[in-house]
Amino acid sequence: MATLGIAGAKLALVDKNGVVLTGSNGIFKYTDQATTDTTGIFDVTVDNSFGVASVALSNLTGSATDISGNNKIVFKSAGKGSAQTVLTVNALPNEIKMAVLGMPSDGKGGFTITGKIDSNNRVAFLAESSEAFDIDKPVYVGMYMGNASEASATMTSNAANENRTTDAITIGALERGDDGFGKYFYSLASKFDKSAMLSDVFKTATTSGTTTGGQ
Repeated sequence: MATLGIAGAKLALVDKNGVVLTGSNGIFKYTDQATTDTTGIFDVTVDNSFGVASVALSNLTGSATDISGNNKIVFKSAGKGSAQTVLTVNALPNEIKMAVLGMPSDGKGGFTITGKIDSNNRVAFLAESSEAFDIDKPVYVGMYMGNASEASATMTSNAANENRTTDAITIGALERGDDGFGKYFYSLASKFDKSAMLSDVFKTATTSGTTTGGQ
């Protein structure tokens, strides 16, 4: 998956079936948009977040164990990886970040540091590269659901230079039924369908055949 640059990302809160949550249950629940939100998808742009700095995926493949027979290695027993993503955004809006992390709001601008991941707070995302190395066609990676966390945060004094921090959110992936963790999508493919990709990553009650109303 050779890529060149990153063009953006989309985020959504989803239920246990991977169906996007909207309104007061969705990613805009701590904002004024909660009452009008119908999509449940936050598009990370330069205008609202100063853009995506990086998307780093790891643990996509598990370890392999040698199986010996007749004094030879005859097979590899393949373990499953525990997929993980570190999504770094230059300045994610505070209310969106708290919703992604699953931090409870006190309704007065405060968000409780509980000291543990909210296992029922699930996030889906779709990231888009600028191009595929030397081809002017983006590559996408979508992860169906995962639990988000931020293990540490540092505030540093300005000196001769400004010391900025970014929002680095770790998302530990969960499998969505038999669909796996997610998918790569290649827009150069002859039958690439952007609408189908969005429907796959960000399922709705209509596309999945399930109903939502909680997590």
